[in-house]
Amino acid sequence: MRRDPGERGQRTARPTTAGERYDPENLGRRLAEARALGLVMPDLDLRVVDGPAADAVQAEAVLAYDQPIRGYTLAATADHTARLLGCDGPIVAPLFAGAVLPDGAALTLPRGILGVGAQYTFVFGRPFPLDGEDSGDLAALADAILSCSISLQVLGRRVRHATPLDTWTAIADFGLDAAHVRGDTVGTWRVVDLAAAPVALALDGHVAARGSGREILNRHPLAAAAWLAETLARSGRSIDAGDAVATGSCTGLSQLVPGQRVEADFGVLGRVTLHTR
Repeated sequence: MRRDPGERGQRTARPTTAGERYDPENLGRRLAEARALGLVMPDLDLRVVDGPAADAVQAEAVLAYDQPIRGYTLAATADHTARLLGCDGPIVAPLFAGAVLPDGAALTLPRGILGVGAQYTFVFGRPFPLDGEDSGDLAALADAILSCSISLQVLGRRVRHATPLDTWTAIADFGLDAAHVRGDTVGTWRVVDLAAAPVALALDGHVAARGSGREILNRHPLAAAAWLAETLARSGRSIDAGDAVATGSCTGLSQLVPGQRVEADFGVLGRVTLHTR
């Protein structure tokens, strides 16, 4: 059921060249192979993908990757990140269990890395929305959440740079998901204003970016989970108990190279680190 990320509202489809053909099963299989090997496939072309085709390719890629899923990961939830990714709104993909690393982990960077940012991750204690609940009700949504943790999000591609980076190619390519580093659980998240809390991202001790939870959909990190719930509800589904929802970077994307130490400082909420190699 989680293979299909659901409808995403109205988007403007780009023109498709006459005679172009695409095979979602083949594209998905090759994307899965590239992700498993940490490679970029130089001859893998997603320019023929747009609209519902992007969802179909992602679904086939997830099926071929055949790894346990722990929830959902969102990207392009902040305006400046969306502009960098060429997306006209949030995108979503499954969150694979193997993509989640512990605080302080070392990550061998796969090919095609786009960057790293700081984010929040929520874990749901019950399904949301229940029958009769408004999927956009942030108070009800917060009540459904079991825990909140600080984390890092690493985004990357499995296709060559010549392939345009836009909403459709991003969706097809696992929603650009590469890795996550899960930090401490924030026990006080219900009383702390996550929208206002400052976040700084540092590379080798030098601050590269700053932001706050208000960057997420120009509102609050919970707004990303609400957007996901509303998206799933359009196809009669909901966020399940136990699902994690990674809300996307609130500090933009900072370039990564091997040998760096990445640290996201969430102030009184804690810090989370990653070492690249």
